[in-house]
Amino acid sequence: MPTTRRLLLAAAASMLGLAAAPAWAAEKVVVAFAGSMGVVMDRGLGPVFSARTGTRFEGIGQGAMALAHLLAGRALNADVFVSISAGPVKVVEAAGLAEGAVPFASTEMVLAYAPESAYAARFARAGADWRKILAAPGLRFGRTDPASDPQGQYVLYALQLAEAYYKLPGFAARVAGAVENPAQIFAEPSLLARLQDGQIDATLTYKSAAVSQRLPFIELPPEVNLSDPALATTWYGRAGLSLDGKTLHPGPLVFYAAVLKNAPNPRAAAAFAAFLSSPAGQAILARDGYGPGKGESI
Repeated sequence: MPTTRRLLLAAAASMLGLAAAPAWAAEKVVVAFAGSMGVVMDRGLGPVFSARTGTRFEGIGQGAMALAHLLAGRALNADVFVSISAGPVKVVEAAGLAEGAVPFASTEMVLAYAPESAYAARFARAGADWRKILAAPGLRFGRTDPASDPQGQYVLYALQLAEAYYKLPGFAARVAGAVENPAQIFAEPSLLARLQDGQIDATLTYKSAAVSQRLPFIELPPEVNLSDPALATTWYGRAGLSLDGKTLHPGPLVFYAAVLKNAPNPRAAAAFAAFLSSPAGQAILARDGYGPGKGESI
């Protein structure tokens, strides 16, 4: 990251400690963020940032890859882009809209299930064989679109890794069907709402999203949950998807924040990015199940 950008972020971080609103306070800061962060952004980070700076928070939550393409195509204008995984950030960087992105949080894949599902008691039982339950005929499994949302890709990666780790040939296909399976795919903001309402029985999702939504979930081993950077090349790399003529492989689940070059309010954008990594921002993230940022800036 350029020195000037680092200095700007450091200055913004110090301003957030002031009791009064800083002199640079803008009317609003627009943050385009991965849809799974809706609860922590709209109920935690956004309101606290606004209270500290006097700058109104305006969030746009969708699948991170879809947002990246909207930003890159200038169909959407924002001050900050918050992505899960590095792929969407690289799309924005390739369009000349960002110089780098800072890791500020992390998560892992878990199996979340509907509290009122007919399968809930089986999932909740200690030592439950979640693989067998998940592949049961009649279970309604939901996920997001892997073509537009990294979470949709990570669901399929986790299923592939579970197949390899537990030595269950054909497991991923039995659960998910085709990569693009219309019977299972829902928009990211609505997926967990459908789970809560019992419209679907189970999904693989980020732990942070399950905690934020107060959903019951089963934790998965590091070999499946895509949380351990030490396994990135030795194990996670064996999972892959072919989309739009490209073969994709997963990295550890890390959230990045990029200040956009065409931000209408660049100083407010830098301040919000700094806030995400500040002690106050980290406390809010931890409360909703997020881990600290991992790895280097990209």
